[in-house]
Amino acid sequence: MNSPRIPRPATAAGLACIALLAALLPSIWQPPAPRPRSGAAARLPACGAGGAAACVSLGPAAALGRGTVRTYSEYRNGTPQAVGISLTASALRALPAAPTDGKHCHDTDGDGSTDPAHECVGGHSLELALPGTPPGSAGLPFQWALFNWNPIGHSPHGRYDVPHFDVHFYLVPREVRAAIRTGGCALLIACDQLDTAARPVPAAYLPAGYPASSPQTAEGAMGAHLDSRPPTTGTLTGQTFIYGAYAGDLIFMEPMLTKDFLQRHRDPATGHRTCEPIPQPAAWRTSGWYPTRYCTAYRPDRGDYTVSLTDFVHAAAQPRLAGAGN
Repeated sequence: MNSPRIPRPATAAGLACIALLAALLPSIWQPPAPRPRSGAAARLPACGAGGAAACVSLGPAAALGRGTVRTYSEYRNGTPQAVGISLTASALRALPAAPTDGKHCHDTDGDGSTDPAHECVGGHSLELALPGTPPGSAGLPFQWALFNWNPIGHSPHGRYDVPHFDVHFYLVPREVRAAIRTGGCALLIACDQLDTAARPVPAAYLPAGYPASSPQTAEGAMGAHLDSRPPTTGTLTGQTFIYGAYAGDLIFMEPMLTKDFLQRHRDPATGHRTCEPIPQPAAWRTSGWYPTRYCTAYRPDRGDYTVSLTDFVHAAAQPRLAGAGN
């Protein structure tokens, strides 16, 4: 009967080989890292949190539909990268169906009542505060935002009478807009303010492709709307860009987009983003960082839609160019 074989002790050389393999294995094979949700890597810290080079600031949220809408701004090394509004996906559910919230109406026919479909403007509107500028960062020329939901659209008919959103970024204080009264002229603007609203924007400050004046689109509680879309383009199906004017000055920049266009951006897996250029004037009256593109997007990692102004460039003030007027 053979006696059982007793294993020989490992030699020093064998132990060294085992140690070397143990050290090399981690560099040869690693278990795959969990894949982040789409867009998660792009999340930015709040401005002021640890002095991050890239950061985001949020404005206060307001109720809309079954969700919320709010403003936001993004900065990198103190320079603005984006300013926009964010709508939670649930904000597009149970939106108001009535033509207007009744804030800006005028009894044009004098019958003692106001027809919400024809004697009111602005749809359903929310005045939104912009986020504060982070310490040490360059400021933006915008002072506040006005968000409008138009369930049945608005004039001109055959162009903008579809459910859509207007996102106004105002270059002037709220008091300027508040002083533009409703009345019986044009798009329900006070008749004694129509000439002021229709005063042409001087050529030096007029964005390329836009009319200098548009009295037929002067609106109460808003101002005149300068539209670059040719009349033959028909009803809006996507997005477009409007400049607002009053007393010969540009007073707001406005992405306009249909509800259907916004919802078409919702891809739960990958998200979607569409950007277009913003035509620029030759000069600006006030120094600041001005956007050169506007974008509509859906961010699946956040479950929200955004409408934003991006690609900022700095312009020095040129308030008294020859031929620009006063």
